[in-house]
Amino acid sequence: MSPPRQILRDSRSASFEALVAEVFRKNGWQVVREPKLQNRHADLLVSRDGKHYIVEVKAAAEGRRDRLIPLLAQAILQAQAAAREFQPQANPLAIVAANRIPQQIWEESLRFAAEYAPNVAIGLVDLEGFRAFAGPDLEALNAQRIEGSNRASLALHQRSAQLFSDLNQWMIKILLAPRIPESLISAPRGEYRNASELAKAARVSIMSAFRFVSQFAREGFLDDSGRVLRLVRLEELMKRWQGANQLRISEFPMRFVIKGDKPYQLREALRSYQAKANVVVGARRAPHPPVPRGCLGLFAAADMLGIGFVHGAPLHVYLEKIEVAVLRELGLSAQRPSESGADVYIRIPAANESVFRAAVERDGIPVSDVLQVWLDVSGHPARGSKQAEEIRRSFLASVFRQD
Repeated sequence: MSPPRQILRDSRSASFEALVAEVFRKNGWQVVREPKLQNRHADLLVSRDGKHYIVEVKAAAEGRRDRLIPLLAQAILQAQAAAREFQPQANPLAIVAANRIPQQIWEESLRFAAEYAPNVAIGLVDLEGFRAFAGPDLEALNAQRIEGSNRASLALHQRSAQLFSDLNQWMIKILLAPRIPESLISAPRGEYRNASELAKAARVSIMSAFRFVSQFAREGFLDDSGRVLRLVRLEELMKRWQGANQLRISEFPMRFVIKGDKPYQLREALRSYQAKANVVVGARRAPHPPVPRGCLGLFAAADMLGIGFVHGAPLHVYLEKIEVAVLRELGLSAQRPSESGADVYIRIPAANESVFRAAVERDGIPVSDVLQVWLDVSGHPARGSKQAEEIRRSFLASVFRQD
């Protein structure tokens, strides 16, 4: 049975949104996925040197004019509306993406925008490396189409972006959980014969689980021909996962309002925050929204799990989103540009469900699971590769071993 067209369209849009986010990050922009505005949501908020763009991304399977220009018009209208709600002032940026976009479509897009929306920045992006932007400080993002063997490498990267979506990462953790001690990861432990059973255990839609099984079987990482679903080619799978994880980093430097023992302050702040969060969730105080989830990350998490050996590394905490009230609860404030040496780095995960559902609780403190710690520290300059290798050797050997 083929997935419904709506599901395929949504998956394509999410993949291109991730691609656009990566383009900006690689060029030094800070990226926030789905920033919450007053009455609506946008796809991205990108910021650099005091300039902000509210970004709407639209995707099509084909790079035809009759498909792309209407999508560009829709993206322009939505970006304008979203930008009006953002404070401080932001500029609207409308981006249209497709598998392949001919050069002449860009020229027609420029004419359309100049005539109907001269104050809106626009961009076109495709899977063959073509990047075309028009707007203040955006020209540096432009790139020509990739030819030859490099195109295959780009296509592999795009498949990885889809393969390691948020819920897909969560389901990988579920299938690997029986190999890991319960104290190091929170996930269901069982065997699953099909996508329906996996969906029930993971608390995701049947379509999400169906898509996961189809994608991983097609890539050769899942054997669905036996009695139960089984991940295979684990060495390559973990390497691909590790690489995909390093492309999705959004973190912000913070300072403690009151100075003290930083690791102790962070642990106590998170313990207090988690206790209050549990009260709010337990009380089901609708219509108030639940508080944003949070947990220790990277080296601080490794220490709490008893798997760390790097000392003096930066402190990290994952937050679902940054809110003034949450920062106040944690005793933190944003680091000023003139200050150096952040006390704590807040990370906004690209994979919320994978990070927070799998987190464990130690002494009342939410802590990233061992797989997440391994993924995160592996690319960190503060002896991260050494920490990752030690975690693999001592705590994840059974994960990498192919039955």
